[in-house]
Amino acid sequence: MAAPAIEFHNVTKVYRRWVAGEEIPALADVSFEVLPGEVCAFLGPNGAGKTTSISILMGFLYADAGEVRILGCEPGDVRAKQQIGFLPENFAFYKFLNAEKLLRLHCALAGRRPEGQDAFIGHLLDRVHLSEYRRLKIGKYSRGMVQRLGIAQALAGDPHLLVLDEPTSGLDPAGRKEVRELIVSLKAAGHTVFLSSHILSEVEQICDRAIIIDRGKLVRAGTLDELLASGDRVEILANQITSEIETAVAEWGGAIERDAHGVKLTIGAERKRELAEKLWGADCDVLSLTPLRSSLEEYFLKLVGSDGGAS
Repeated sequence: MAAPAIEFHNVTKVYRRWVAGEEIPALADVSFEVLPGEVCAFLGPNGAGKTTSISILMGFLYADAGEVRILGCEPGDVRAKQQIGFLPENFAFYKFLNAEKLLRLHCALAGRRPEGQDAFIGHLLDRVHLSEYRRLKIGKYSRGMVQRLGIAQALAGDPHLLVLDEPTSGLDPAGRKEVRELIVSLKAAGHTVFLSSHILSEVEQICDRAIIIDRGKLVRAGTLDELLASGDRVEILANQITSEIETAVAEWGGAIERDAHGVKLTIGAERKRELAEKLWGADCDVLSLTPLRSSLEEYFLKLVGSDGGAS
């Protein structure tokens, strides 16, 4: 099995205000891994510790305890940096440059050779749909255009690993769709993508795994199938039901829906066996029994609540 692209082992970080004598815990014994070739979401409410974690991962901050490895190296190691593309949540570009000149600068910073550079830059601009604005000064770009250019600069070094903090921020629905498609194509090409986003419906469409933290602690980690299949409801499709069963389902807080295929019963998982036996006992056919998959937003809110953590 290939070594993880990202490893956090028992990482702790505390911010200290020396004058006030205060200690503010940001991360507490956090451990997780991101495997090569997967798209992994890093989720949590505001103040959960996501930005601190990403800053430690990129070598901008040091952990107080624990071990962090990125592409087999310590954070900040040049060997790892050469293989990483990074898009921070809040960034700014030189407004007097155009997209071509900015990407030429970032290609140089990434150590790319000049041979074929113009074609490569053209390819990057095509991927983020900015080709027709390649010579327009960045100061005249819209917020969404700047965000697209930010993604292009993250790809300038043709990285193995992309760390993207809110990659669809400022984009309209069409732009967000294009970024989702770009991330899917990056995965298909073998890249690893580690992204943070508050738009959970988008995360659910493109990510293989999710890591959820809250108040500096790891809450859950796993594949989306594992996390979202853990709902507490089931859907039973029967050919018919009796009035007695209808009454029982209502008393159990379930729901009944009739259509051309039969009667659909939604009930708590703890009642599924009892309901199935009632159906069989009443000579009703059970056509299917399916665990209901929660949406990622429902699952997230159930774990961390709607008010979020401290900031």
